[in-house]
Amino acid sequence: MLQTNQTTKRQNRQTSKSLLKEWQTVQKSVSSAVAIDCLSASTLCQEMDVVSFPAIRIYQKDGPTTRYRGPRRAAAIEAFVKRVLRPSIQDVDGKKLDEFISSDDIVFLLRLQGEDKILEARFRDFAQEYSDRYSFGITTAKSDLPDGIWCRNSIDQRENNAEDLDDPNALKNFLKICTAELIPQLTRRNEMTHLSSGRSLVYYLSNSEEGRESYTKALKQVASRYAEFLQFVTVDSNEYPDMPRNLGVRSSGGLAVQNIHNGQVFPFRGDASSPDAIDQFIVAISEGRAQPWDGTFDEAHDEL
Repeated sequence: MLQTNQTTKRQNRQTSKSLLKEWQTVQKSVSSAVAIDCLSASTLCQEMDVVSFPAIRIYQKDGPTTRYRGPRRAAAIEAFVKRVLRPSIQDVDGKKLDEFISSDDIVFLLRLQGEDKILEARFRDFAQEYSDRYSFGITTAKSDLPDGIWCRNSIDQRENNAEDLDDPNALKNFLKICTAELIPQLTRRNEMTHLSSGRSLVYYLSNSEEGRESYTKALKQVASRYAEFLQFVTVDSNEYPDMPRNLGVRSSGGLAVQNIHNGQVFPFRGDASSPDAIDQFIVAISEGRAQPWDGTFDEAHDEL
């Protein structure tokens, strides 16, 4: 882990402190993991071309330098290290299929029955580009299925298959489908994507990362059931401090449904940790039994 003295923003310092706790966990399983304070070792960090902190990179002797771009959590970082240190594509036969599937949260498998060298070459280039984030394999085992690519997202327990891959953008489009989160966290980078999706939004706002993670795990089944019409998202209320009041929920967080077609907002007053209660709330909205928020805010409610 590398830090640089080119920024002294308090937020970056706090982020580094939070990451350091996760990094200490990583060091227990990755013996070569080290932390460098660039405020003290600025020359070394400059030599390593580090311009902002915190940063995570893998430096391999006589090999490439790989930058980490994922969540700043120990488990995700450890998975990244495993991907980088193994071949970008694994040969997968029938006996190794289960092992390959369980090796990563998201895996892509190319099925080849014939000698489609063009598809294989495209897949290898594709894997080389994304092998730091996902795992890739090729199988030539006999199958009733035609040549194509299969993926499994174990995070959300979803599978997808693609056989029509002639379009130059087919592989990247397939990757977007396979890696799309069922309940993503709303960020400044993706908010317009979700706001323009054509689906109404179900917001869960909390300033607790653990709380958002627990909600995501609990609501996967409900979110999957309504995925055609509703996009569930979590929101870090520290990043969007005005959103709770704009959605009629208490400042500490809560849940609200927003109809993006007419702007109506439905704050949820029940137990936001209960999938059944949220399911019933969604049904009540769809049947017209729930009234939209009138824009007034109950200050007493915010003190609860």
